[in-house]
Amino acid sequence: MKSLFIGIGAIIIGLNTQAQTLKQAIDLTSSEQFEEANKIFKQLIATSPKNGEAYYFCGENFFAQGQEDSASTYFAKGVEVDPTQPLNFVGLGKIDWYAGKTAPAKTNFEKAIAMNANTKNVKVQKEIAKCYINANTKDLQAASSLLDNATKLDPKNTETPLLYGDLFLEMGDGSKAIEQYKKAQSADPKSCVATLRIGQLYGRSKNFPLAIEFYNNALSIDSSFAPSYRELAEIYYKAGQIERAKARYKKFLELSSNNLEARRRYASFLYLNKNYDEAIIQLQQVRNVDTSYNVVNRLLAFSYFENGKFNEALTFSNLFFNRQIIEKNKLLADDYLYKGKTLSKLGKDSLAVIELVKAIEMDTSKSELFGDLAVSFTKMKKFPDAIKFYELKQSSKKGLSSSDFYALGKCYYFTKNFEKADTTFGTFISLNSKVPNGFLWRAKTKTNFDPDSKLGLAKPFYEKYIERVTDKEKEKRDLIEAYSYLGYYYFLQKDNENAKVNWLKVKEIDPNNEKAIKALSNSK
Repeated sequence: MKSLFIGIGAIIIGLNTQAQTLKQAIDLTSSEQFEEANKIFKQLIATSPKNGEAYYFCGENFFAQGQEDSASTYFAKGVEVDPTQPLNFVGLGKIDWYAGKTAPAKTNFEKAIAMNANTKNVKVQKEIAKCYINANTKDLQAASSLLDNATKLDPKNTETPLLYGDLFLEMGDGSKAIEQYKKAQSADPKSCVATLRIGQLYGRSKNFPLAIEFYNNALSIDSSFAPSYRELAEIYYKAGQIERAKARYKKFLELSSNNLEARRRYASFLYLNKNYDEAIIQLQQVRNVDTSYNVVNRLLAFSYFENGKFNEALTFSNLFFNRQIIEKNKLLADDYLYKGKTLSKLGKDSLAVIELVKAIEMDTSKSELFGDLAVSFTKMKKFPDAIKFYELKQSSKKGLSSSDFYALGKCYYFTKNFEKADTTFGTFISLNSKVPNGFLWRAKTKTNFDPDSKLGLAKPFYEKYIERVTDKEKEKRDLIEAYSYLGYYYFLQKDNENAKVNWLKVKEIDPNNEKAIKALSNSK
């Protein structure tokens, strides 16, 4: 009999240890210490290969890292080894829901709820509600009904208020959200997640001091709670305290055991902070371990472009697109934007415009692309198309830069729209009165209103161009044009002295200039 009690006791102790270990692994996932969590999940599964709940939360650990394929594998295996555990049907439904397959997702969700109908275990309701709240495609009404039902079944559950808080936040009701987070915090004072959520809410409203206070409160509960360091890093970054931000992010990396997801997050932070060199180092380290994260190729393409390494940028942009299109994942407007700008920098303008137009089609707010497209069309000598995009940029909030006015003026000139060219070069000159080329091109334009040069409309602009030229060796050709015009104008005015001065200037620059030689010989 004694041995029987010992055996039963051992089983109970074993079950309690296993439950505690499962909770520990789930908490590690919550703390974004994914590698450590995965080690425990694998031990659990090895010890209890038919533990369906362990398969589910192991799948969740992978899902939190963006590894949907691995997550799906564990959910499917969980159904296989323990078909009575409803959570893995929730997991399979979640995979479908995030992929936009709402009908099969709901089938799995309904199956899980039916399997769980005669219990007071509210995990199924909570996990489905999480999916409805956090996915890009949301069903907040369904989430609310599930949480109401969970509250009736288990009114003392400490996680339900957290999910209510998330729900109200998605509904845009910050007051109700913080009320629920504080309720969760009161129900479980040791909950780092509730404290973090309050900090995040203050962070979203740009109340950075209060956000920092709550993140530090979360760390006082558990100094190893990694997300608090990440959130602190983001706050310090927004506050312009870059070194503090980097220090907190490095601590986040350390606590996350330098897992790949943490490195990706850190690399994204570095990219947003315009620290492209370090971002590239972190991203390449991720690729050295695992090339399955296509977002790494995206960030490498962006970072190399910003660093001026356009060949490398194109290599990773092509890698990203090839994978993304094959895997049918969502593309962003920025993917097309960076690829188009990279192609333009490499002189492949006909290909660049295709990508830039796609970027605008996806996001019409990207008015800065109008300028890039205008530049590409100009380089291809497709001036009407260039004008179209310069004019679109001019009518946008961004407006035209002074260099845009100069380029647009030339486009008008080459399409023989001399009225608009004249006005546009005039605007450029008003913005850049010390730049010689504005006067040069306005002079060129004026000659078209005075083709025989009798009125001398171009004269003051050629003179101002000559006054402002600093590098006469570089500007030889245009100086010859300016002096030749002035020589001919003074000849028409019968001012032989000034005509001769200007033709001598031409000859000084180009001793073999036939017009100058002829004009000077006739003046003798």
